[in-house]
Amino acid sequence: MKTSTVVVIIVAILIIAGGAWWYTQNNTAAPSTQTTTINNADGSDYTPPATTATTTTSTSTATAPKTVTVSYSASTGFSPKSVNVNVGDTVTFTSTNGQMWVGSNVHPSHTEYDGTSRTTHCAAGYTGPAPFDQCAAGTSFSFTFTKAGTFEYHNHLASQNTGTVVVQ
Repeated sequence: MKTSTVVVIIVAILIIAGGAWWYTQNNTAAPSTQTTTINNADGSDYTPPATTATTTTSTSTATAPKTVTVSYSASTGFSPKSVNVNVGDTVTFTSTNGQMWVGSNVHPSHTEYDGTSRTTHCAAGYTGPAPFDQCAAGTSFSFTFTKAGTFEYHNHLASQNTGTVVVQ
């Protein structure tokens, strides 16, 4: 056998072996199918149709916590009288002329938000959950709402001045 024939055979074997190796390294498997069972809010099961495995990128629609400002004036009360916020948002009450004392309803106990009275949650050394209550008169008060609901409030110094925070 000639040397050139042997070289051609060796080169052909190397090309075939290299091609086989490349094919096994770059061959993608067919997409797998996957079935998922999801419990609906009403408790029933929902099984979506089988889908092929894909990678998707999504962006979150959740919004960052925000701060809403409510102004207080002795002559006009709170403005706006009602605000809508999300759980985790903060409401800042700011007096435009003098002091105010924001208190959750019902006056004078202030039990509406967390169930504790003003005398309990404003006492020195209180370590329970944060109350929706300014524990002393001042010119501003900020509170971050951690639960959903409708919470009425008033100025403890002038309880006829009221407002509402709706937390969703």
